[in-house]
Amino acid sequence: MLVFFMHGVATRNVQYADSLQSLIREEFSQQQVALPLFYASFWGDVLNDVGKLWNAVHQNLQAFQSANPQVDAQAVFRYQNFRKGFFSEFVGDAFTYLNSERGIKIRKLIAEQLSDFISRNPNETELHIVSHSLGTVVLWDALFSERFHSDDPAFEI
Repeated sequence: MLVFFMHGVATRNVQYADSLQSLIREEFSQQQVALPLFYASFWGDVLNDVGKLWNAVHQNLQAFQSANPQVDAQAVFRYQNFRKGFFSEFVGDAFTYLNSERGIKIRKLIAEQLSDFISRNPNETELHIVSHSLGTVVLWDALFSERFHSDDPAFEI
């Protein structure tokens, strides 16, 4: 049995599935069932250039502060850390995936990883895909979306 994991938004750590894999191993061991083979697909590094966006925001705030010294720029853009985390890690990931070039790159990485996992285990006939959050959207797109061109990596998946 093969188990292929697909992560969701704000995942920047390749060990994201380790705890679930441990729980599955423990449960299978208790039931004395053959342990599955795991692969944690990872594409979070495709979503790594949000720093440019926040550099631009900070430059705009500095320019605003210079032009308006009587106004506290920090008060204008309150809760910066929360906004930065929320937009960058959650909303930013979703918008990044929806960008056609980035979406293709993500689907290509997943297709390559899945193909490699299957080809390295040719005797396994059972495949389970476990996805979460944005990973589920990517999987849905790959399996059921008709909006992609025939050369899109979704068709390899």
